[in-house]
Amino acid sequence: MKYFLCTSLMIISFFAQAKQATSDLGYTMQIPDSWSPLTGPEIKANPDLFNFDQIEGIPPALLEQVIPVIQSGNMDLYFIPNNTENAISSFTDNINVMKQVGSVPNNANELAEVCASAKSELSSLFQRDITLYECKQTEVIGRNALYAKFDGGLEGTVSMQYHISLSENVFLMFTATAKVDTYKNLENAFNQAINTVSIK
Repeated sequence: MKYFLCTSLMIISFFAQAKQATSDLGYTMQIPDSWSPLTGPEIKANPDLFNFDQIEGIPPALLEQVIPVIQSGNMDLYFIPNNTENAISSFTDNINVMKQVGSVPNNANELAEVCASAKSELSSLFQRDITLYECKQTEVIGRNALYAKFDGGLEGTVSMQYHISLSENVFLMFTATAKVDTYKNLENAFNQAINTVSIK
C-alpha cells in the first residue's frame, strides 16, 4: 500500500484574490495569486529547474522515487512564497499533485490497514522514525478521500496529503509540504484550495 511514497519531498484566511489552475491530470483548483504553479508539461520541458544537490538530507531511496516522476512530467507543483529567514537550505513550501494507480480506503477495515502500514513505509523511505499525526477517511467534492499528516521527507518539515478517488483504481494525490514554522498557514490554505477542486 505505497500510497504515501515519493511526494513528501517536493519541494491565511481564504484567499481574496485567487486564480484557477487547470491541469492535464484532469482537475482544476482555485489557488491564491501568490502561489506559483508549474505544470507537468512545463516541468518535463525544463528538467534543469530542479537541482537536488542543493537540498541536504534527501534520502537516496526518496530521490529514486521522485526524480523519474518529475522528469516524466506527471506532477504539478505549486510553490508557496517563502517569507521566513530560517528556510531549510533551498527548500520552498509547496504543493504537488500526481495521479496514482490504486484505491482509496472506503471502509473501516481498509482504512485501518492503510494507516497501520503508512508509518513503517514512510520511516523506511525517509530513513528515520516518522510520526503519523493523522490518518482518516474523509470526503472531498463529494468523492471518497483519504487524509494524512506526517513528518515530511526532509527533517524539519510537515506533509499533509489528500487522496481523492477518481475511479475504483485511480486517485489524485495532493501533497502539501512545509517547514515546521510555516506549515500552519499552508495547512489552512491547502484545505481551502482542496475544497475548490473540480474534476474535469
